[in-house]
Amino acid sequence: MAWLNGKTVHLAGVHPAIEAALKAAGAMISRTQEANIFIHIAAAPEHVPAHKQSHEAWRQTLDSGLDQRFLQANEFAKHCRDRGAGGVVLFVGAPEQSAGVDQAAAAGALGNLTKTLGVEWARDGIRVNSILTHRADETVGNLASYLVSDYAAYVNGAVMGVDDHD
Repeated sequence: MAWLNGKTVHLAGVHPAIEAALKAAGAMISRTQEANIFIHIAAAPEHVPAHKQSHEAWRQTLDSGLDQRFLQANEFAKHCRDRGAGGVVLFVGAPEQSAGVDQAAAAGALGNLTKTLGVEWARDGIRVNSILTHRADETVGNLASYLVSDYAAYVNGAVMGVDDHD
């Protein structure tokens, strides 16, 4: 399974199953923007009921769950354009129903962001997809590896949920 040989992945965040699957597929992991693939992994915030949500916590979740994802992906896309090369962006995070109103807002907006960037950046050869899940297993790792590979060249703007239940 060397379908990612020669590809470098800028991995922002931690997801051991995704990292293992990428390495098993032949990808090199990097923490710099000089990569063919950018994967942003965001941990779900602690659940806080809406009536107890502070403005500060709301903004923090939107910043980490949406703003930082966009800003980092936009920087990656700029590097791709400057190199005259395409690329792949994959966002990974918790589903919108999972952790309260702030997470719902961030994940819902991320779905729209994924679809919009998928359309806008397609002309530059940059694909954008998302996986929304709590799972940290081999299934998610393999799905992530597939979505960033050339085998998924026609998958763009997709938001995929992976259920927590086996």
